[in-house]
Amino acid sequence: MPEVAVNPVPFFVVIGLYIVLMAGIGIYATRHTNTLQDYFVLSGKAGFIVSGIAYATTQYSMGTFLGTPGTIYGIGYAGMGINVPGVAFSLVIPAIFIGRRLVTLGHREGFLTLSDYLSDRYENKRMSGVLGVMMLCFLIPMMGAQILGAGILVNVFTGLPNWVGIVGMGVIVIGYCMTGGMRGAMMTDVVQGVLMFGAAIAAFVICLVMGGGMSSLNESLAKIGESFMTFPGANGAMPWGYYVSNILLWSFFTMGQPQLFTKFFAMKDHKTMFRSVILATVGMMLTCTMCSWAGVLGYPLIGELSNHDYIIPVIIQRGLPPVVASVFIAGTAAAGMSTIDGVLITATSAATRDIYQKFINPKASDEFIMKISRYVTIVIGVIVIIFGCAQPGSIFIINTFAFAGMAMFIVPVLFGMYWKKATCPAAIASIVSGVVTLIACTKVPALKAMIHGFHAVVPAAVVAAIVMLVVSLATQKYAASEETLKRHMLVK
Repeated sequence: MPEVAVNPVPFFVVIGLYIVLMAGIGIYATRHTNTLQDYFVLSGKAGFIVSGIAYATTQYSMGTFLGTPGTIYGIGYAGMGINVPGVAFSLVIPAIFIGRRLVTLGHREGFLTLSDYLSDRYENKRMSGVLGVMMLCFLIPMMGAQILGAGILVNVFTGLPNWVGIVGMGVIVIGYCMTGGMRGAMMTDVVQGVLMFGAAIAAFVICLVMGGGMSSLNESLAKIGESFMTFPGANGAMPWGYYVSNILLWSFFTMGQPQLFTKFFAMKDHKTMFRSVILATVGMMLTCTMCSWAGVLGYPLIGELSNHDYIIPVIIQRGLPPVVASVFIAGTAAAGMSTIDGVLITATSAATRDIYQKFINPKASDEFIMKISRYVTIVIGVIVIIFGCAQPGSIFIINTFAFAGMAMFIVPVLFGMYWKKATCPAAIASIVSGVVTLIACTKVPALKAMIHGFHAVVPAAVVAAIVMLVVSLATQKYAASEETLKRHMLVK
């Protein structure tokens, strides 16, 4: 049941108009998508505004508006200590360490996916199949976390069951991604980014106005519990180890995320990349800070909620007239859609290009891959909808686990760029060992206790790096040729 009284008519009218706009963009993008390069990376022609907004909106998702504020709502200011520093460096670090090289290689070598890069660097096209399967295992849950948010929004604003919103958002995103590919995804990301920014401002301002200002809200929060004002947060939920490792997860480990990785291949040039990163960082710093702050201030303002993920939608609904609230809540829906579309295109490329074209049927033409990509998009989208309807956990938990799983790709990426002796067997072994360690340290109580409050991604990354080093030294007969190393290691 929704947490507050509902008035569904304005919500349906606004969302209906929003759907029409997204459909129009999808149709336009279809008419300008003619090649596989257009479909997956916009043929490397994206300018800095489109690239910056698309980069940011893919990175910061439904979790920015529902999962993270919901978690911070139950923890207090300690939760903001993760989100804000993570945002500050999550786009800058990839640009510094890998972005410049990826822009150059993407244009010169025609790379479309993360697996394209790795299989070329390690001179083994068949490793694309293995990597593609592993990507799908984490990309699908990541999309599922976003689509869960749509169910919450529909429930809060209409009283309808969550599955209605889950199915609705799934159908919309599948539609414009299936037709327009990366062009459709990035064009809709621009609209969605503007809506997200507006929703974040609205939530924060509503808190201040309804709560009588920052001082009044903080005083009320301190009365509820002093632990909400300090580390490690309410109920000791944010110990220092977990705090530090989460900052690393959401900043440094973004370099391993395949859906963000390919954004560099879509950028026009190096100048575009740096301008995009500046634009994206400033925009997301403001958006995430305001959303997180609203999550903290929402506790004294709204009181206890049965589901903490509801906090931002409830704040917006209580503080604004129905029509205006529906406009801003479309911004929250946009947060999920902007991530799903980018991840869905990445998942489609993993299935069709990395698994099918490079592993199963190397003779398949680009034209055929582009054709079946539209159908694969539908299949993956349906799987995500089913995952969302099953609701296996909270948005924050699912999103964090999926993000951590894909973070393991950072090991073969960095070793491949900066160490000539890195080999293909080591690259595969590092990813597999990292994922196994991540799952074990998450699910096995004895191992979880041994990491002393750190997120499982930290020991997983350490194990993956050690395996990469040891196996590479033991398998030097599989080392890349000098010609390949020159193409990759000397890129500027």
